[in-house]
Amino acid sequence: MKSSYLPIIGIEVHVELRTKSKMFCSCHNRHFGQKPNTNVCPVCLGLPGALPVPNIKAIEETIIIALTLNCKINSVFWFDRKNYFYPDLPKGYQISQHFAPIGINGFLPVFGEGKSGKIGISDVHLEEDTGKSLHTEETTLLDYNRSGVPLVEIVSKPEIHSSSEAKEYLKRVQQTIRWLGFSDCDMEKGSMRLEANISVAETNQAGNYQLPEYRVEIKNLNSFRFVEKAIDYEISRQIKILESGLLPKQETRGFNSQKGVTYPQRGKEVAKDYRYFPEPDIPPFKFSSKQISKFGENISEMPWQAEDNLMKLGVKGQWVKIIARRKETVRLFLESQRLSSNKISSQELAGWMVNKKTKQDTKPKDLVEEILTEKNKFSLSEDRIAIFAEQAISENPKAVADYRQGKTQVVGFLIGQVQRKSQGKADPNIVTKILLRKLKQNK
Repeated sequence: MKSSYLPIIGIEVHVELRTKSKMFCSCHNRHFGQKPNTNVCPVCLGLPGALPVPNIKAIEETIIIALTLNCKINSVFWFDRKNYFYPDLPKGYQISQHFAPIGINGFLPVFGEGKSGKIGISDVHLEEDTGKSLHTEETTLLDYNRSGVPLVEIVSKPEIHSSSEAKEYLKRVQQTIRWLGFSDCDMEKGSMRLEANISVAETNQAGNYQLPEYRVEIKNLNSFRFVEKAIDYEISRQIKILESGLLPKQETRGFNSQKGVTYPQRGKEVAKDYRYFPEPDIPPFKFSSKQISKFGENISEMPWQAEDNLMKLGVKGQWVKIIARRKETVRLFLESQRLSSNKISSQELAGWMVNKKTKQDTKPKDLVEEILTEKNKFSLSEDRIAIFAEQAISENPKAVADYRQGKTQVVGFLIGQVQRKSQGKADPNIVTKILLRKLKQNK
C-alpha cells in the first residue's frame, strides 16, 4: 500500500439481545434452531391493524450498553420508521432509530496489536430484526421467527485505519456485551453480525486528509477473520481504482470467503432513500438524569479495567487477554488466588487456567486443590534435579552427540532418564530447563 493512501473504516455491529420476548410483541425471543414461523404473531408478521408495544427491558439494556460505551444518553429519544421493501421485512418498513438514538458520541478503549487507545462510537440505537431468507436453487423461503427480535446497533466513527484495528475493536465489542450478559454474541448463530464501511483517502505530505466522497459497505460478515480479509481486499481494490484516476462506486458489496474477494450487490443507499419519519404508534421516551445515573450503577468493573488489574497482579499480557474474555473467568481467578493464601503465584494460576483450559464454572476451591496436588507431586528441589540431569548426560554420550548434530528430539529421551532416576518426582518443566542449560554448557 502506498503511504499516500489512508484507509478510512467504520464498523456497524448488530447484536441481538436475549430478552424473553421480542422488541414490539410478546412472542418468544427464540429463532435459532426453531421450526420456521412458529414464534410469530400479527405484530411481527406485519398484519394490518397490529400495533407495536415496546419491550422496556430491551430499552433499559440498550441504555446500559450505551453508558458502558461512554455515550451521552439522549434524555428524549424515539423510534423511527425506516422504509424499504424486501421480502424478509413484512411491514414494508423497519422500526429503528435515526433522528434521536438512545446513545451518541461515545468511545471504547481498545488495546492490542492493531490499536492502542480509543475508538469513537457515533451512536448506539435499538431496532427490530428482520426475518430470514433461505435460498434454494428453485425458490426463496422466508422464516419470520427472527422478525422483531431486539437488535442493538453500535456504529463506530470512521476512526479505524486497518483490518487489524478493526479486528481488535470488534473483539472488544464482543467481550463487552458478553461481559454485561445481554447477548452471547455468537456469530455462528447470527446473534452478532458485522458490516464494514470502507473508503480510502489520499493524504498530503503532512498526513492530512479529507473524508472521501464515497464509501463501500460490506455486508453480512460473520467472523473476525473474514472481516480482516474483506477489508484488506477492499482497500487494495479501491487503491487500484484511485490510481487509475477514477473514483470507486458508492455501493454495497458481499464477501466471498472461499475466493477472498468482495463482489457488488447493489447501489449504496443514503439516509434520504429510507424516508425516515418518527414512528407514529410509539410515543417518545423521556429519562431524567437521575434515572440515567441509576442505570449507570449497574455497571461494575469493565473488561479493560479487569485486564489492568490482572497485569498489576503480575499476569502475562497474553494470559490477561484470555482470562479477561469473560467476567466469570476473572472471578474464578481472583477467588482462587484468595483461597490459595499465596501458595500459588498469580503467574502459576493464570498459566494453569490458560494451558489446562479451565472451565468457567469450576469451583475456586477445586481449582486450588487441583493445582496444589500437582505441585506437591513434584517435590524435588532444583539442586537435586540438576544432579540427576548431570548423571543422565554423562551416562548417555550418544544422545548428547545426537543433540549436538541437531537432533533436538533426544531431549525427550533425556527427560525420561531424569524422571526415572527421580521416580517421577521432578517437575518436567524444570527438568527441561536444566537439561537444555547443561547441554549448551557442555558443547
